[in-house]
Amino acid sequence: MKRADVVLLLILAFVQFTGIVDFMVLMPLKPKLTELWGITPSQFGIAVFAYGFGAFISSLICVNKVDRFDRKKVLVVIYAGFTLGTFFCGFATSYYMLVLARFITGLFGGVSGSIIQSIVGDAIPAQKRGQAMGILMMGFALASIVGVPGGLYLAGHNHWYTPFIILGFLCVVVFVGILFVVPSFTAHLATYKQQTFVGVMRSVLEDKNRRWALLLTALIMPSHFFIIPFLTDYFTSNLQFDYSSTVPLVYIVGGAITAFTSPTIGKLSDRIGRYKVLLALSVLSVIPLIGIPNLQTHNKFVLLCFTASFFVFSGSRMIIAMAHTTSTAQPHIRGAFLIINSSVQQFGTSIASLIGGFIVIQSSDHNLHNYPYLGYLAVFFSILVVLVFNKVKPLKV
Repeated sequence: MKRADVVLLLILAFVQFTGIVDFMVLMPLKPKLTELWGITPSQFGIAVFAYGFGAFISSLICVNKVDRFDRKKVLVVIYAGFTLGTFFCGFATSYYMLVLARFITGLFGGVSGSIIQSIVGDAIPAQKRGQAMGILMMGFALASIVGVPGGLYLAGHNHWYTPFIILGFLCVVVFVGILFVVPSFTAHLATYKQQTFVGVMRSVLEDKNRRWALLLTALIMPSHFFIIPFLTDYFTSNLQFDYSSTVPLVYIVGGAITAFTSPTIGKLSDRIGRYKVLLALSVLSVIPLIGIPNLQTHNKFVLLCFTASFFVFSGSRMIIAMAHTTSTAQPHIRGAFLIINSSVQQFGTSIASLIGGFIVIQSSDHNLHNYPYLGYLAVFFSILVVLVFNKVKPLKV
């Protein structure tokens, strides 16, 4: 891979990093918000859902517009809105204001992922795309190693909203990097044909292969995110682990291992085939998906073994799925397709949180009940992912 491509991917990884930290840091803050505003699991599920719903709405607005412009200009506008939304989250003074702030942030943050994937699809050859997605996934690892633990530290030693304020200033720095490092991408404009919203939706969805790709995205997100929103509550309330030390350590260890394995898994999928790697990861992911919600231990090492395996086995499937779905759309329609795909991704994540919030019950002693059911649902969706994956056929180049 060329040096310029690596630099581009690193900048996009930082865009990914800020987006993931913004989304993830809210979930470990649930005990803090419960203490402050007394929110229930179902209310917390709604707060997480608001982000995905915002992403869904923005996709409807942008779907017939995103391929009309230079991809860099679109990224600049979208990321500017995301930065403002992040600051708004930090200024929230009530539960309802936080839900509104999450919705606004989702309007922009949900679309940014599709723009990143569109740029990767335009800049990186298909045979190197798995490796490219592996580098982008380092943004997730960095978020786990630095972003989320750092956010928890700031929240624990200051206020719950401090991570969002600090993240907002980091977004400003990344925004400057976008302006000066990301080149223009206009090649897709040569084959672009202006269409109405209905026309674009028809163009994207009329292809059976792309419909399978969207279904794959819809299935893989809940298979991973059913259990994530309530990890912190379960570890601290049911298992009695310390909030300030154990929870950051979970993300640091998981992220550090993922930083090492993500590029390797991406290269491996390019070399031996995506389906084989996905199948192996799906089988291995059953261990943490079933194990974590049923865990009964006070041993920190055992806890970290389960959570690290969750980050690696379950989370790494995203690398394979992103590379696979990105390869199903021609350049002139790739932006529109990936906006819809990103919306489905965010919506699937948020729906999983919403459903989980209504299944999980929190008793007066703050212990969670019915949490294992979310693990069983995650495994069921993982099986569906394996069955659907081979229905998606990448375009031949």
